[in-house]
Amino acid sequence: MSDTLDSVQPMASIVFLLIPGFTQKSVAEQAAARAVVEAAVEAALLSINEVDRMVLDSPEGAAVVVLGDPSVALDAALRARRARGGTTIGIGVNYGPVKRELGARKDSILVGDGIDAAASVAQAAIAARGMLLISRGFRDALTQRTPALAAKFISAGAYTDASVRVHELFLEDAAAAARAQRRQIAYVVFTCIAILALGGVARVGLQSLAAARQPAILVFDIRPQGEIYLDGVLKGAAPAVTRLQVAPGAHTIEVRNGKSPPFVTSVNLSPGEQIDVKHSFAAPAKHRPAGILERLKFWQ
Repeated sequence: MSDTLDSVQPMASIVFLLIPGFTQKSVAEQAAARAVVEAAVEAALLSINEVDRMVLDSPEGAAVVVLGDPSVALDAALRARRARGGTTIGIGVNYGPVKRELGARKDSILVGDGIDAAASVAQAAIAARGMLLISRGFRDALTQRTPALAAKFISAGAYTDASVRVHELFLEDAAAAARAQRRQIAYVVFTCIAILALGGVARVGLQSLAAARQPAILVFDIRPQGEIYLDGVLKGAAPAVTRLQVAPGAHTIEVRNGKSPPFVTSVNLSPGEQIDVKHSFAAPAKHRPAGILERLKFWQ
């Protein structure tokens, strides 16, 4: 954590986790409660950069001191609340001064009214059946940085601690949280429906596009034979060529057979449409040898 703790008393957010009735519990119960606190602290630390935090340990719980944005501390408190499960552990959040000092054993410790007040808020949370509570100081700090988050907390009244200090407390508005959750669910559902709808539109669009690109078919039945021209371009000769795939739209078809008059027709094809093109060229007149009378007339 920042070295500024050595010289001044900076303002910090403190998330305090407190085990109720710790001294009255059996050794096994104390160990089980400590394990829950440790898991909750571990979950809380996931959202905090290592340089911006410090964990304080005590027999009856633990505290996480967070420098910087109060919303980070709130996220840590919410993570700790989820991690504690159904175990009743008081979680209180305060914003106040802290300072690093040398302890009796010459070790570095954190002290300050901010930590003491956070412990009192956690004690009040136990009395409030394990609700997550925040102090007025923390709510004000949260309002300055993230007003939308602060607005989710409503007054929970005042709490007087063992030192006869009065703390104004706030708890999360369950109705507001439920409304926010419903809005989030509605948003997710709407987004999914929109995605599915867009997917359906996309499929229809792709199907339409595919249909628009589907070629048309020309089937030729040309007798006895003929050269096939499509829009002036030779495509082959029938009967070797019997089918042609062409783009939809208007086309001119011409079939030529030697000196015979060409067969010409126009078509306007739809995508996937098939049209039969049939034509028979007249057989050329056969040369008949001149008969005897014609020969006689020739020699007359």
